[in-house]
Amino acid sequence: MSIEIIKSQIDKFLSSETPEVMEIKGKWGVGKTYSWNKFLLDAKNNNRIKLKKYSYVSLFGINSLDAFKYAIFENVVDHKLIGTEANIETFKNNSVSVSTLLGKKGLDLIKSKSTTHAIESLAFLSLSNVIICIDDLERKGKNLDIKDVLGLVSLLKEQKKCKVVLLLNDGEDGLEDYVKYREKVIDFEMEFSLTAAESAEIAFDGAELIPYAVEVLKESSVKLNIRNIRVLKKIERLIKLVIPYLDGYEQEIIYQVVHSLTLFSWCYYCEQSDDAPPLNFVINLEYSLFGISIEAEDTDEHKKWKSIISEYGYQLTDELDLLLSKSVQTGYFIESEIKAKADRKNKEIIAEKSQNLFSEAWRLYRYSFDNNQHEVVNALYENFKSSIMFIEPRSLDQTVCFFKKLDENVKAEEIIDLYIDARKEEIELFNPTGDYSFVGDIKDQTILDKFTAFYHSIITPETVEQVLERIGTQKTFNRNDETILATVSAEQYYSLLKSENGRYKHRFFLLSIYKESLNSQYASDSTKEIVNRVTKALERIALESKINEIRVKEYGIQGRRLG
Repeated sequence: MSIEIIKSQIDKFLSSETPEVMEIKGKWGVGKTYSWNKFLLDAKNNNRIKLKKYSYVSLFGINSLDAFKYAIFENVVDHKLIGTEANIETFKNNSVSVSTLLGKKGLDLIKSKSTTHAIESLAFLSLSNVIICIDDLERKGKNLDIKDVLGLVSLLKEQKKCKVVLLLNDGEDGLEDYVKYREKVIDFEMEFSLTAAESAEIAFDGAELIPYAVEVLKESSVKLNIRNIRVLKKIERLIKLVIPYLDGYEQEIIYQVVHSLTLFSWCYYCEQSDDAPPLNFVINLEYSLFGISIEAEDTDEHKKWKSIISEYGYQLTDELDLLLSKSVQTGYFIESEIKAKADRKNKEIIAEKSQNLFSEAWRLYRYSFDNNQHEVVNALYENFKSSIMFIEPRSLDQTVCFFKKLDENVKAEEIIDLYIDARKEEIELFNPTGDYSFVGDIKDQTILDKFTAFYHSIITPETVEQVLERIGTQKTFNRNDETILATVSAEQYYSLLKSENGRYKHRFFLLSIYKESLNSQYASDSTKEIVNRVTKALERIALESKINEIRVKEYGIQGRRLG
């Protein structure tokens, strides 16, 4: 039955004074109570409720007929107060109504603490012309019989002129007597069965979320065919908690969070039904972006789960997803953790978008023979500026060389300066000899010169002694060390090797490097230059004395001592 038909039948029921009993039945969690309350409130707000009093009673844990009667009385509110909980004020008003009806003697009886049964009976006598909603019939206390409940419902209709609605979870155990006697009591039954789209419309109507999040939430829940209103509201709660932490991020982050939370929540809460795979199966599943590879050992159930996940559009579990899956299980988010993962993902998304924009600008050149130099240069220039934080040095070089070929030298110089200024915090990016050296990738000499000048204006070069000290301490030797040591003259190496005994460790580290590099077939040009200059220094030392000639022989140096 469609939601429009259900709503129209409830409206018809509420807008009539005729005493009658309506049953609304459906599976657990499909939203019977939620929808009844929603449509009831809507009818109140639009003055479509005929009777002036309303009472909602859950039979959960109620163990006697008298307790049931008193619960109806206790929960009566004026129809204008529908949408608010029964409270001490409404109870007080109900008690005053009873006392007025029964006089002073009745009021004295109600005030007595020793006459509970009498109070419950008198309270029930005051009930008439009330809309009564009875929920959770299958969860009643064990001492309350269903046939007694139905008998009281019949009495409320026939003698108290009440309108009664029963909300029933269809297919639950322990309802045999209800099935047996209901035809004598129920005037009409209504099957509550909604599509996933209708469930989403009801559950998320008025959701306090940004419109885009609601749009993705509805779309995602429909894809998974989630019709359980309780589960949908749990998902909405989680999204409502996390969305404030995502302010300022790219829309793709919002989509991932809502999309993943919907899937993870469905798996976590509906694993035993609705064909939902276990949550661990989803977050541990790895497959390519181009589809699912069904392994030979996959069970039929695993194949079915993989197909569901693929059709839903979930592909790879990243660090943000792992954190979201944890939050589904715990029910809360830690802002710092969410922002840390979202920040990283957001930067990746921005970088990808920027690179795509810059690539699009190059398409104007590569895929056209139009006379559009001005358009091409301006597109590259503007997109370069907007994407500058994500452009590699080689792409800068490519753009600068292109501009210079087109005699756009001013723009070429400008984008180099803009690049250095924008990326100045990334000092090693400009290191001509560092681990990320740009030298081999860049052809434009202006870029090389400006990068090198900027780097050396920031970094004070180490002395040869500082380099040797660090090499000895860290037991590492990098490209930057090679460059510094290759600039030391043979004269300086001679002085270092001849220094006082307090500098012994520097001599030791230098000669260790020399010895290791001497016969290396993988030596770089810088290393070869170090070997050449140290060799000259050792040859000079060998000529000074017989003992030094002997000392340097272990390094392959053949000296000729002076006369």
